[in-house]
Amino acid sequence: MANSIILTVTGKDRPGLVDDMSAIITQQDGNWLESRITKLSGNFAGIIRVSVPEQNTDQLEADLNAVECENFHLSIELQNSAEADVPVRELSLEIIGPDHPGIIRDISHALAEKKISINEMLTDCNDGAMSSERIFSAEINISIPMAVSVDTLRDELEDLADQLMVDISMDDLEGTVTRI
Repeated sequence: MANSIILTVTGKDRPGLVDDMSAIITQQDGNWLESRITKLSGNFAGIIRVSVPEQNTDQLEADLNAVECENFHLSIELQNSAEADVPVRELSLEIIGPDHPGIIRDISHALAEKKISINEMLTDCNDGAMSSERIFSAEINISIPMAVSVDTLRDELEDLADQLMVDISMDDLEGTVTRI
């Protein structure tokens, strides 16, 4: 029987790090199923879902912990296959506007109040092309429980966009974009 596990890995980035981890997973008859990996300010951060035979899980953890990387940190979580998935619809939010503290806090709080999960979030802050003003941007993929009205969410995000002085677009991931 195979275990589905989530690996969370951080450390100083170096060439070959993903190669080393994938070789170890393969050596333990594991299968790399999905991942999100990024390099940020010279540091590697990744979350990886793998399937590995139950009897090889402990050795996989030991082998991965032996990977040579400065400040290497590994966390392994066994995924519970019995967890029932709540029906959801996925939407994508795109946010852009003048940077100021609290944008992510306010948006994440509004989503959490409605039991909306953030699946993926990419943020950035750059100098504006036409001014010296810093511009904040974010792309956020969210899962909305079917019980939550998209129209109500849209109205609340519209109010929040006005308060934060940002533009928010909502895409249903099937091509329908709503500018808020």
